[in-house]
Amino acid sequence: MMKGGLGNIMKQAQKMQENLQKAQTEIAAMEIDGEAGGGLVSVTIT
Repeated sequence: MMKGGLGNIMKQAQKMQENLQKAQTEIAAMEIDGEAGGGLVSVTIT
């Protein structure tokens, strides 16, 4: 293994975890609306 290779892998793993947490937070705040049947059926997903 190259010198510093393990350290770089750990940094990448930490960055991926931070990105995943950010994405989970954004998804939790999302609200999606759908409508069908000319407005007879309406759905909101949170």
